[in-house]
Amino acid sequence: MEHKLATAEKKLLVDLVKLVQKRGLEGENGGWKEFLNVYDKKLGSSLSDPARRSNDVLVAFLLTFKKKEDLQLIARVMQCGANRELIEKFKQETPDKETPEQRLVRLTITHDDYPGNYTFPSYAEDWYVTELGKKKSKVIKSTRMLSIDCEMVTCEDGSQALVRVGAVDRDLKVVLDKFVKPDKPVIDYKTDITGVTAEDLERATLSVADIQKKLRRFLSVGTILVGHGLHNDLQVLRIDHARVIDTSYVFEFVDAPKTQRPSLNNLCKSVLGQEVRMDGAAHNCVHDAAAAMKLVLAAVEKGAATLIQPTEEMMVAEKRRQEARQEAGKAQLFLHKIPHDVPSEELHGVLSGNFTLVVKPPKTGGYSTAVVDFSSPEEANEAFENVEGDVAKDKSGLPQKKAVLKLSSGLAVSLFVRKMVQDDSPCEISTSERARAEENNVSSKRQKTEDETEETKEATVNQREADKTKLFLHKIPHDVPSQELHGVLNGDFTLDVKPPKRKGGYYNAVVDFNSPEEANEAFENVEGDVVKDKTGLPQKMVVFKLSSGSGVSLYVRKMVHDDSPGEISTTKRARTEESNMSSKRQKTEDESEETKEANAKQREADKTKLLLHKIPLNVPSQELKVVITGQFTLEVMPPKRKGRYYNAVVTFNSPEEANKAFEKVKGEAVKEKGGLAQKMVAFKLSSGSGACLYVRKMVQDESEETKEANANHCEDDHLKEMEELKEKLKAMEFAISCEGHSKEIEELKQKLNAKEHQIQAQDKIIANLKMKLEKKQSKSRS
Repeated sequence: MEHKLATAEKKLLVDLVKLVQKRGLEGENGGWKEFLNVYDKKLGSSLSDPARRSNDVLVAFLLTFKKKEDLQLIARVMQCGANRELIEKFKQETPDKETPEQRLVRLTITHDDYPGNYTFPSYAEDWYVTELGKKKSKVIKSTRMLSIDCEMVTCEDGSQALVRVGAVDRDLKVVLDKFVKPDKPVIDYKTDITGVTAEDLERATLSVADIQKKLRRFLSVGTILVGHGLHNDLQVLRIDHARVIDTSYVFEFVDAPKTQRPSLNNLCKSVLGQEVRMDGAAHNCVHDAAAAMKLVLAAVEKGAATLIQPTEEMMVAEKRRQEARQEAGKAQLFLHKIPHDVPSEELHGVLSGNFTLVVKPPKTGGYSTAVVDFSSPEEANEAFENVEGDVAKDKSGLPQKKAVLKLSSGLAVSLFVRKMVQDDSPCEISTSERARAEENNVSSKRQKTEDETEETKEATVNQREADKTKLFLHKIPHDVPSQELHGVLNGDFTLDVKPPKRKGGYYNAVVDFNSPEEANEAFENVEGDVVKDKTGLPQKMVVFKLSSGSGVSLYVRKMVHDDSPGEISTTKRARTEESNMSSKRQKTEDESEETKEANAKQREADKTKLLLHKIPLNVPSQELKVVITGQFTLEVMPPKRKGRYYNAVVTFNSPEEANKAFEKVKGEAVKEKGGLAQKMVAFKLSSGSGACLYVRKMVQDESEETKEANANHCEDDHLKEMEELKEKLKAMEFAISCEGHSKEIEELKQKLNAKEHQIQAQDKIIANLKMKLEKKQSKSRS
């Protein structure tokens, strides 16, 4: 184990430490923060982010775990990491041989939530574990698939029990549909959800072990298991399988938070154009298994996009579900950090009142949790108030109390009782808690001031000297091979690549030279102007060509501030000063003829361009050329936000060519927020998967601009004419006070009234035109 940890990659070690923290496990020196306070006397737990700690520190912490179940957990996570590395290595070595099925397996296994949800306590005797076997490359190429779904009920002790299993093969043939006899008394069949009744289970004779035996013949070497939220099904089946496709990981809604996964029903509406079930109808595990298989086949065989635009109906439905969950949460409490050896039936002693308890078992020796359901929010609040202890807030701001439970064995254990939703009024925290919070704040401030001790300062100076020999490459697109980065800089150096923090985002690299002089020389030789990043460090943007022929951009940055202000050549300093003066002058001359002329030139240039935007990060830039027809150049722009979309500007030889290319894009042209015409395009990648993006013009069509300008001009003319008539009327009324010109005044008033009626009629026409324009723009935005 020690050798495996010492040779493991940094990302795997960080994931391990985070998982250990999440499950509340402790080694010989306690948890992660307690370990840091003992191991690192200088910084202690003030630097507790595992990603900012060295491999040696992470390994030292993980080696403090000696319990058998903890070691088994670490070994299981490392096995998951080895499987991920194998799949990634296979993709890198044979990029053209990755099957569509294997791509979906890779998307599942490399998902951020995979290690936490798919690390099972499979070392237990009642678990069935499948292995990749010795012929791993042959296994990876297998395209055989089996989709499964399970239904569960709540037992008397609050645990979940398997009661029905459905499985279909790749041809959507039902290969398994069996009821399972629970081994504990059932208190809630959840028939409205599961569709299972007590009568169904009276005839059931099979156990979980029997179902495992039936599935073994299907889980041959290389079979891919498919499902939606598949880890929940594998947990109750007690099966640990190496190759899985989880449709809740693979398919994502555009702009949805990572924590919000699409439902199976919504996915089927979007991808397949059909529902699994009507709203409110009970589940059918065979139908759900078939639905998950259909989704996978749509992506594998038809190239359906895995990034989906939700409809307005789905967004409304999701909002209603959230509101319903919020209302249900008011009548619930949550018990967490329950020690794994506490019998679930003893948890009833924590709270008062009438309630039902649903226990979620611990994952590999950690804590278990439980959801407590009351009849009303009032009963839930009363039970929470009756728990002895001070009210505190958890990380998300929800009120909770620490409770001490005395077991029938005589031992006392502690756990937390938390509300499921925020209180309507601010939670009143006791004076003692407020004092404790203030004391913690003072302690934190004291810690910050003590970080600058002589010892720390010395370490900082040493680190600064080391950083002078380094440069930092950042905002590197994830699809740029690391070996091609050597073409960015000249000189002798070593390259340490840092993987992206989020899937599909940028990655970074630290470039180490032999001396500060070599690092400075390499930085000076990079073409481009020196600018400052947010922290004031000098950097340059670099555009370079890949071996594939496409161009990409990234940033080269120094690791420390220059010793003397901006060691920039006289020419560069002059250029910077001139640029500053030019910027100030620009602000005062925005309305000058020169600026207008520049704007006109820019507009003419933009007529020859189209903009590709909302391009998913997993789409290689070289594949964008299939979206547009004609002769053009493509300039890729990196995303402004990490881990989302990127854009590209397509430049043609003339406005006519740009318009012709836009017209040839299939689809109806709509208007975006700024009134520019755009079309949504769905296209197929060489990998077999589908993707979608938007093609937009860079300027408004002249016809639309002319209509808008004429309408505004007409409105201005009416106002001007009104003001002139009013001035004439005032002058005539003044004159009539001196002489009798009543006839002229009356005639002028009649003219004014007639003109007002005429203007009102024209104003209605203008208002109708504007209303139609706004409706078209709102349709294009939706």
